[in-house]
Amino acid sequence: MRFFVRRGSVNTAVSYVENASALNVGQNLLNDWKNHAKYNQGFGQVIGDANKQKAMKTRVDDPDMFDAPIRDTSVTQLPSLLR
Repeated sequence: MRFFVRRGSVNTAVSYVENASALNVGQNLLNDWKNHAKYNQGFGQVIGDANKQKAMKTRVDDPDMFDAPIRDTSVTQLPSLLR
């Protein structure tokens, strides 16, 4: 779903918002906004007409002991602008 954001003389086109994304304009405080995810993604392309992939084999080499260490960054005190 494509949509446009207009603020003053600035026009922004947004084509895709995924997962826990946010589009914020101006000064914002997103309290308790949390999202944790990990993606393994391959790169490549198949070019041409009538291509077929048969008996594909894939492999992911992911040696990380911890994929995404999570650190709590919650706001414990309001910024002075919001007090």
